Amino acid sequence: MGVSAMVIAPPGASPHAIHRHLRDADTIGLAHAQANAVEYTPEFVDAHQLATLRVLAEGIVPGSTEAKSAEFIDQLLTVSTPDEQRKFVQALGAFEQLAMTRARLPWTELAARQQHDLLTVASTAKPGESAAPPADARVTIRDQFEHLKGWIVGAYYSSERGMRELGWTGNIVFPAFPGCEHSEGHA
Repeated sequence: MGVSAMVIAPPGASPHAIHRHLRDADTIGLAHAQANAVEYTPEFVDAHQLATLRVLAEGIVPGSTEAKSAEFIDQLLTVSTPDEQRKFVQALGAFEQLAMTRARLPWTELAARQQHDLLTVASTAKPGESAAPPADARVTIRDQFEHLKGWIVGAYYSSERGMRELGWTGNIVFPAFPGCEHSEGHA
């Protein structure tokens, strides 16, 4: 799981709320176990927000539905700080507002093409200057996209499916680095 945290948190990057959670193996294990319950009931977000998050997650990282990324995020939000929770709900709400403004429909009722088009709008918009006081004064849809993407990518790549996509095989140690042809070997 430490490998997945490094993939989503490159050195020098500003910290995202999920990074703190990904360093806690007990929290991760419990959240994944609860997220994979046969009949999942959301604990932090409501049913509509969970449905919206599922659709957004699948659009941002295909395979997120099968990996139960939305449910995992919901579990992490139950142990997040109030500020992290507020920022998450605001980001999710920004996408609902984008859908209502542009298509007059909730995000979950948009056609797949409409969702794709709005994700493209959000991911290519100019980021804000949210570091300037007051902190939330210039948050753009791009900022909200990046915030949700951080949660979704972290959730997906901490799942077994995501880790396998990164090359994890279940072994604790790789016998060799995949794709490395270094003739001198590795220390």
